[in-house]
Formats: sequence, structure tokens, C-alpha cells
Amino acid sequence: MGGGGHNILSKVAFLIIVAACLVSVGYSGGTETPPDSVGRVAEPLAGTAWDLVAFRADNGSVATPLSGAEPLIIFGDSGTLSGSAGCNLYSATYRINGSGIKVEPVAVTAAYPAKAQALMQQESRYHELLVAAASYRVEGDRLIFYGPSGRELLIFARSGEPASVPLLGTEWQLARYSTTGSTVASPVPGTGVNLTFDPDGTLSGSAGCNAYSAPYLVNETGIAVERIVATKASATEPAGIMEQEAAYLALLRTAAGYRIVGDTLAVIDGNGRAILFFKAEG
Repeated sequence: MGGGGHNILSKVAFLIIVAACLVSVGYSGGTETPPDSVGRVAEPLAGTAWDLVAFRADNGSVATPLSGAEPLIIFGDSGTLSGSAGCNLYSATYRINGSGIKVEPVAVTAAYPAKAQALMQQESRYHELLVAAASYRVEGDRLIFYGPSGRELLIFARSGEPASVPLLGTEWQLARYSTTGSTVASPVPGTGVNLTFDPDGTLSGSAGCNAYSAPYLVNETGIAVERIVATKASATEPAGIMEQEAAYLALLRTAAGYRIVGDTLAVIDGNGRAILFFKAEG
């Protein structure tokens, strides 16, 4: 896979907003979050996504991330966060107490291996700073992580959804899909799995062998796919096409949210896990 593909997928990767939080809402750190109607306390950052704009370099200076490989962070609604460090995808659990934040050691996938030295260094530093964060604050469209001494470590800008690549009316070509755990796989070459959302509330496409369609409901960042109907053809070539098709349709049924970054669509499930990655066809 070429460098352009890495940037496309890593930029999203989890690009992703959690389905239970259908609208991104900003909160200010340092305030207590009241419980909801059933007594649960919502995480202040849950359902938000942010792009890194600056970070504390090894020498203490403030640096900007590499162009086209800016890290992204998405906060789930169950104490999980995920994103891209510029090339590789990562996930971790986190806890918030007032303005304090604690990120546990980060788990990193090797789906998109970083080869350039500068990119590897950025990823390593980003993970180091993420785990070192002790407090945070949201200031307008900025999210700032501070170290134990109060020094700024990471500065993010709220991730906005581009209008140039709309969800509806765009033909989305499957680029990666989740298999087990944090593992992602590329589609079988030549299978041409795609997806289109029509304004009439119907999605459709090819699952590789069979055509499929389903009603859907969509919100700013949330999506629900109703019963999927597919044709009944079968194929033996290329190898693995039917297994991939079954996996793809099963994942699509669990869709609960989505995020568009650049020309890439990431679909997430109800646990905030990125499960499908599509590229817009020009």
C-alpha cells in the first residue's frame, strides 16, 4: 500500500465519533459533570474528535506535526479513546476526574507500519505525551493536555467534518475492515466492495459478489442500518470472497456512528470501535 493510502487511512482511523454521542459537544475541563436521568456520569470528552496541531518536542520546544500525518484522537463514551498517531492506529482507556486525566498505556496496531524515521519519532513522542498527560482543558475549539507540572504537552483542534465529501451521494470504496480485536485487513483484490447512501434513506452497494441494500437512519455523527437485503449468488474466485462478504455485511449491520476526514469515511460500532474504512471514489 502506498504512502497516500497510509495517510488516508491513518488520518481517519478512528476517526471516528462514538455512536451514542450523536452531536459533538464541547466541555470545559475542571467542572464536574452531572449525572444523567438514571444516575450515570457522562465523560466530558465523550463523543468528540480532535486533530493534533502542536506538541512538546524532545528538546522542550513546541513543534507542529508532519503535514499529512497529523495525529487524531477520538473519545469514546465508555472510557476508551482511539485514533491515529500519524501512521499507525492506537487505542487506550482513560479516566477523567474533574480537570484531571489519566491515559493508560497505549495499544498500537501494526496495520500501517511507519517506515520514515521522522514519522516513527513523531508517533513515539505522541504516545509518550499522551500517557504523560495529567490534566486537560477545553478552550473554545482547542483541547490542551498538560503534564504534572502544568506544562502544555499536546494541543488539539476540534475535528470538523468537511463539506467537500458528503456522506450522501458519494460512492465509497472499501479500503480496510476490522477482523478481530484491533486487527484490520485489506479487501481481497478485485472484489470491489462499495457503499452509497441515497437521500431517500436507502443505502446500497456491492459486497464483492452480491448486491445489497438496506434502509438507514443518519444523524450528524450517528447512523443506524436496518435489515440488509442481499442477492443470493455464490462465487469461488477470488479465494476468500464469500467469507469477506459475510464479514463485511455483519460489520455493516453493527454500524452506529461514522466520521469523515478528508476523502475517507470511517464507520464505527456501538462500542466506539472503528470497523470499516472507505475511500471516496472520484
